Amino acid sequence: MWNPFRRRPKRPLDPWSLDAPLLSWSKSEVWTVGHSVQNTLVVGGTGSGKSTGSCRQIALAMLSAGYGGLVLCAKPGEAAQWRDYARATGREDDLIVVGPSESGRWRFNPFVFESRRRGPGAGHVESLVALFSALLELTQRGGGGGMAGGRGNDQYWVLACLQLVRNFVTLLVLAEGELRIDSLYRAVVSAPTSLDQACSDDWKRSSLCYKLLRQADSRPKSDAERRDLGLTADYLLLEYPALSDKTRSVIVSTFTSLIDCINRGVLHETFGGETTFTPDASADGRIIVCDLSVKEHGQVGQIANVLLKHCWQLAMERRNVLESPRPVFLFADEAQHFLVSGDMMFLTTCRSAKVATILATQNLPNIYAALGAGEKGRAEGDSILGNLCTKVFHANTDPVTNQFASTIIGRTRHFMASGNTSTPENWVSRAMGFREEGTSTAGFSETMDLEVEPSAFTRLRTGGPEHGWCVDGIVVQSGKVFRDTGKIWRLATFAQR
Repeated sequence: MWNPFRRRPKRPLDPWSLDAPLLSWSKSEVWTVGHSVQNTLVVGGTGSGKSTGSCRQIALAMLSAGYGGLVLCAKPGEAAQWRDYARATGREDDLIVVGPSESGRWRFNPFVFESRRRGPGAGHVESLVALFSALLELTQRGGGGGMAGGRGNDQYWVLACLQLVRNFVTLLVLAEGELRIDSLYRAVVSAPTSLDQACSDDWKRSSLCYKLLRQADSRPKSDAERRDLGLTADYLLLEYPALSDKTRSVIVSTFTSLIDCINRGVLHETFGGETTFTPDASADGRIIVCDLSVKEHGQVGQIANVLLKHCWQLAMERRNVLESPRPVFLFADEAQHFLVSGDMMFLTTCRSAKVATILATQNLPNIYAALGAGEKGRAEGDSILGNLCTKVFHANTDPVTNQFASTIIGRTRHFMASGNTSTPENWVSRAMGFREEGTSTAGFSETMDLEVEPSAFTRLRTGGPEHGWCVDGIVVQSGKVFRDTGKIWRLATFAQR
């Protein structure tokens, strides 16, 4: 039996050229660096072999090619699995494993990093607000009604919370030159809660918020920064204290519940102290593994992975690929745990930054559910799926996923033959021995039917000893016709051993 990963074609002189082959689907069909940065979806039901089949082979191929990357972890043991992959490809020294198992060796403070970094867009408040927006979206999922007890105007509360974040982040950056999460929390809880308090000498003497306003006012500023400080002062001293107590309490509690999670425990240890690595390390070939799995750490694990992902995506898209041509990957098994709205926009542009995104999940409803009910969530999910140009479909019993796979493969022309013979029903002639000739008709019809029926995906091999450690997957690549089959899809076999 042909093992598509036993041998790889020779590489061109430039190992990171878009034409450089990574792995083979068959003896004559290769998957290149260029194909990888067009992004990949791997789908397969529980026990389908997607993680030990195509996901494993793609991971090993990219590590062998020298990619840097970021690995998001949903399940216990994924970090250990990537250590095995790194050991098998000679990349152990390139690993940066972030999590409790490393006893705080690897830490990254995204808030200080983003406010201090140099280069275009450095210190932009909106970059920090976008980070809070992604985390806020993540923490508001699954509550059955979002903010304010399920009111119909949830979007108002989101915008109001982000307005609060924007103004307090501006205050801290202008006053201290950086953002620290503990200072942000203390500034918010010390803000005036009434117009009378904003004018009170007692409040001014004890409030960190007022101290920061004075500090920001005394520091040298550009014209743009002076204008920003004026807008922030108006918000903190006029608009914010004038809000009704109930409105303000909802906004503040939404914000502080998020900050409280980040400001303590493993999240504070990993993302609230000094920085010992940055996401830019992937551009130099480091493989960052976020060993805070969702199954072990719950929402804390989700926040950690999404926080690191957001900063990594920004860093990779900011780099100059002419000076730093190494391709990088973002790898997420059980990807539905880590998807936010911003991923839709990232996938539309990441190819130019030589970023290969590999998302694996059990079925498409997982993605739709993660991005929220309604047309908006479905549209964002479809956009993400549309920008994953290589799709590998493993065994599945989910009808939505199987119908989707059949639909993108498309329909093909089928010719059907039909015939009919009839004999007259004359019992008198038959009784007297007379033979009567019957009549016959024949014809052909043309139909357009699904080339691969949805039920075909339920019969793919799932590996293990029962199937000789072989996992089947149907591969579809955007804009490609496979030479050996003449079709836009092909069956590929992945060896688990």
